Amino acid sequence: MAATKKGPKEDSALIPSKEDGGDKETLAEGGVVDIYHPSRLGYLAQYFAVGLMSSGMPATIYGFFIGYLNVPAYVYATAGVITSIPWSFKFLFGMINDCFPIMGRRRKPYMCIGWSFCFVMLIILSMQKLPEPYWCRDPDTGAYITTVTAADGSKTAAEPCNEDAAKKGGGFAFLMMLASLGYVIADVAADGLTVEYARREPAAQRGRTQTTAYLTRTIGQIAAVSVVGFGMNGKEYNGSFDHGLSFNQVMLILAVPASVMVPVSWFGIEEAPKEGIGLRPYLRLCRALLRRKAFFYVLLFQFLTNLISSVTTTAGGLVKNYWAGVQNLQNQVFSLLGSALFALGLWLVNKYLLNYSWRAMLAGTTVLLNLLDMPFTFLTIYNVVRNQYFYLGETVLYEVPSAANFVVATFIIVEMADEGNEGMVYGLLTTTANLGEPFGNAISNQLFGLFKPSLSDSANYIEDTSAFRAAVGFSFVLSYCMSFISLLALPLLPNQKVEAQKRKREWPESDSYSYITIALVSVALFYSLTVNFLSLNESTMCLRIAGGGGC
Repeated sequence: MAATKKGPKEDSALIPSKEDGGDKETLAEGGVVDIYHPSRLGYLAQYFAVGLMSSGMPATIYGFFIGYLNVPAYVYATAGVITSIPWSFKFLFGMINDCFPIMGRRRKPYMCIGWSFCFVMLIILSMQKLPEPYWCRDPDTGAYITTVTAADGSKTAAEPCNEDAAKKGGGFAFLMMLASLGYVIADVAADGLTVEYARREPAAQRGRTQTTAYLTRTIGQIAAVSVVGFGMNGKEYNGSFDHGLSFNQVMLILAVPASVMVPVSWFGIEEAPKEGIGLRPYLRLCRALLRRKAFFYVLLFQFLTNLISSVTTTAGGLVKNYWAGVQNLQNQVFSLLGSALFALGLWLVNKYLLNYSWRAMLAGTTVLLNLLDMPFTFLTIYNVVRNQYFYLGETVLYEVPSAANFVVATFIIVEMADEGNEGMVYGLLTTTANLGEPFGNAISNQLFGLFKPSLSDSANYIEDTSAFRAAVGFSFVLSYCMSFISLLALPLLPNQKVEAQKRKREWPESDSYSYITIALVSVALFYSLTVNFLSLNESTMCLRIAGGGGC
């Protein structure tokens, strides 16, 4: 689609579009949107609230699933992934937004529905009865008794007080997934607005609306991690305080902003009535989009990059807990600092790198991220340095390049969108990208489930033999290799905005691209859902296909 010149200013909330000596080309008419205008108060509030939920719930997983329940490593990894499964359905939600307006509006009614559902699920989570902890607790200190030391100095795992606790994580993960489904529905509607706004920016500025939205989301993430880190730090959650918030209480706290977002979404979003596209025209538009080689290449890049880089060792959580000795507070504090640096990374991209090569940025940040991670990991595995602050240093160090990685992956979405299919493009590309992680996690559960001794058994980390260290070390080597292999997909990505628009204009169309895409998404969705749900179900988590040792 050829770029169009900016139209006249539409209302007092719009900033004049002319800039002296600047590039005035936009992808849509209407003038640059002032996202700080009071009439759009609810726009950035969406991203702040999504940040609260998208970090608040996952922040409880380490203390609750590893500390309290002591689930196997592959179940812990799956719990983190399953809560993000709703992101894999963004295309479906975007299609519903565009095709079926409610009271003539495509965005804010769905925001209200999503936040209402999220609120209900969080209330249900807050009312769930927790099982007794897996490990016995010392009556004097309140800490878990995980280790028995023999006369010769060798260590073995202590007898648990409630062995069944390790099988109870699936029900909680499933309810957290449903709560995530609610805020994802709201986020999809907000993303539709984001693409509409971003397409009205001149080429030299395009990307600022996105980075501002994600910066706001990061601020929400920082707030959520602060609450969980300092609040849910009781010793029963692998923390250091004698008392703290329970898992149920954290869910109840998160329910408060979810309820507030219902009226904020309705009264704080400026949205003119707009007729729905209609399902058949929408599907025709979708088919036309999927036939484009330019779109197919970007879609394939998003999927393959996330799939390959998500094939990672299942040992990470137990290395962190048993070898590095990371407590819940320190884990959350470093996540908090990491989020702050992630925000700095977004600002740096927004300020200096909007027009820098996407391929070079992604390649550089991927290599740098992994090189930073290696020394902390291997020195911990081989017992050279085992300290929670040392091990978590990599969390902080790689957040700035990680932010660049994340933002660049979203820039291309705006370039691929046309007038009227913004939600569809955002939904298709993010759905495909988000499918890569659960697909990769399913493969990881099966691949690393083959390692002997088992990477998922906490007793092996307590015994800490040289043979087991070697197995864990090799699993991390394999993970790093997969991350570097993911760079082979970079040629599928345009180098920058100009090349992206050139591909759209000049590259051919074919039905074969749409058929491959539909087959790819269908197989990936079915496979990842099947394996990940088997991993969480109490009666099937032992299956080899789910990552277990066999039933």
